[in-house]
Amino acid sequence: MGSGGTSGTGSARPAGGSTSRDDLSEPKFSWQGAPGYSSFDPQRFPPHAPMPGAPPYPAAPEHERPPISAGRRREALLPRCLGAAAVWAVVAVVLALVTGVGAGWGLRAVAIAVPFLLTAGALTAPARRGRAGIGLLVLLAFPLFWVLYAVAVAVLG
Repeated sequence: MGSGGTSGTGSARPAGGSTSRDDLSEPKFSWQGAPGYSSFDPQRFPPHAPMPGAPPYPAAPEHERPPISAGRRREALLPRCLGAAAVWAVVAVVLALVTGVGAGWGLRAVAIAVPFLLTAGALTAPARRGRAGIGLLVLLAFPLFWVLYAVAVAVLG
């Protein structure tokens, strides 16, 4: 051990071994003496204020509320969904014309119209969130339309 009242940890202690902080009249908690600990009572001190001679804090600006009509317009919701589903309905019609599938055009029209309407209705959920453009809606409509089309063709014959 070093001389001069220091222990091996490098902290300086008085030779007597007792400090004024070891007073038994105040309870000592484990967090007392931790970095950032202050023994000052916050009830005795006024709240923080600017330094003497400094200008006062500026007042917070009052923000205007945006008008209700400033939001995204909702009237373009249904045309975007119908357009995205119509892309694949047109592809299905072109494929039916090119391949010349033997089913009557009445059943073929129903087999295309039902998935078209169901796909357009299902696309309103992602379109309502406002982040899905027409390109993303067309991509989302692809699997939905073709699965519903396959089911409709299987059911209708």
